[in-house]
Amino acid sequence: MAEVALFHHAFGLTDGLRALAERLEAAGHIVHAPDMYGGHVFTRLDDGLRHAGTIGHDAIEDLARRLARQHPTITVTIGCSLGAFPAQLLAQQRRHIRGCVLVGGCLAPRELSSDWRHDVALAIHVAEPDDWLTDSDISPLLARAPHAQVHRYQGKRHLFIDPSTGDYDADAADLFEDRLLQWLAEVDPTGADTSSR
Repeated sequence: MAEVALFHHAFGLTDGLRALAERLEAAGHIVHAPDMYGGHVFTRLDDGLRHAGTIGHDAIEDLARRLARQHPTITVTIGCSLGAFPAQLLAQQRRHIRGCVLVGGCLAPRELSSDWRHDVALAIHVAEPDDWLTDSDISPLLARAPHAQVHRYQGKRHLFIDPSTGDYDADAADLFEDRLLQWLAEVDPTGADTSSR
């Protein structure tokens, strides 16, 4: 069983991501899905990005750090697009984090004022092509985390995992979830049920 922090994308904590959290819990994991937008969910990406800009990176970072202090047994972070920032930040800076999953987003480790911790398992899931996350964005992280798994989803769109967005692709989302459950079982092999889907 893993204890997971799931950070949402720029549309907010959508029903689609809430459902993902519920399925992970049904598989035996503990999931914390903080709402960085305080209940706001957007149907237009521009509106979500504008709201994120109003909140600012400092507030998102503060929320992530408070979550980590409140739940010091979190072992895995998952970040979707905008949520990659807090997920990667905690993975690099909190010693109890053992794994990190980044979907449609990542940063060069130096942008977070620390290096990648080599004992942290890393999986990156990215649509291909993805205008929001290119190889040049991923390369600086892979240079510091050569052990990372990179999964590419050909012909899919940026937020293909979330049925609440227009990018959703059911087959790709199912494949992502199968890979995620298997990866969680490998990172934290303490009996979670990976066959519950």
